Amino acid sequence: MEAVNRIIKKNEFISAALCAALVLLLTVAGGVFWSRGNLDSLQANIAPTAIMAFGMMFLLILGYFDLSISSTMLLAGILSAKFTMMGLPIPAIVLLVLLAGVAMGLLNGFLVSVVGINALIATISTQYMGYGLAMTLWDGVRGMGRFSDSFVALGSGKFLGLYWMTWVMLLLLAGFWYFLHSTPTGRSLYFVGGNREAAKLMGFNNRRVVLLAYTVTGLLAALAGVLAVARIESPTQYLGENIHMTCMIACVVGGGSFAGGKGSALGAVLGVTFMSLMTNMFTLLKLKPQFQNIIVGLILIAVIVLDGWSNLKKMREQGKI
Repeated sequence: MEAVNRIIKKNEFISAALCAALVLLLTVAGGVFWSRGNLDSLQANIAPTAIMAFGMMFLLILGYFDLSISSTMLLAGILSAKFTMMGLPIPAIVLLVLLAGVAMGLLNGFLVSVVGINALIATISTQYMGYGLAMTLWDGVRGMGRFSDSFVALGSGKFLGLYWMTWVMLLLLAGFWYFLHSTPTGRSLYFVGGNREAAKLMGFNNRRVVLLAYTVTGLLAALAGVLAVARIESPTQYLGENIHMTCMIACVVGGGSFAGGKGSALGAVLGVTFMSLMTNMFTLLKLKPQFQNIIVGLILIAVIVLDGWSNLKKMREQGKI
């Protein structure tokens, strides 16, 4: 019984239970939930968002976040179109776009970990920079039309009934799970995020870890941008709009904490799945989108309150307050 109670208390279990409840509701109320078209739509929504959420969860474990991933995703999509119009081969396009994501991540990491700028200010600044650069390039690609079939296959190609982007998400899930739970470096991140001062006194290089986390986050945002724009089949100036908020809410729903020291790769996927099922519910049940914004806002308030209460309880147990 004690083991069962421990499992129930895990955030991943709560997220999985919420997802199961939504699936049950949609199965009963929405007759087309299990249709191939709807499941494909869910895959196309979950996979790129979850890929980005891995990076956000990585940062939350360390006690940071990144609001610029939406503009990085948009920039990746527009750069994909720009490089395509230049006649570059697909491997070169993907490589250059990923390098652009790495550059955005490195800039964020440098501003936060080296310069010492608050993560909120730093990543809002780079969000505006990324969006401005993307819009500067947008005029040159808006009339491009459809990507080539080879590029579209990155987003629409399937293997064993799953999109390639879903397989990429699953591989990243396995990789991040192994890194965080089965390597000394990965396990140490929870300690660094939970108590930065103690980690610094014990010799952990906090700056290097934070720089790495932001770089990985930028890389994943660019990868998600490539896969998403390939799925859409043409460049769009609305790619990634507000997705940074979706990722943050999903990560906290999945067990992350703004205070650091908590989170998992599985929790990120479950949180994104919950948010995607919420959107799917409003679509299938033909509910007004305004209500979705209200509910998402209420969910955000709830998870922040619960996260704050959990952190307060932890601090009391440790005698800090």
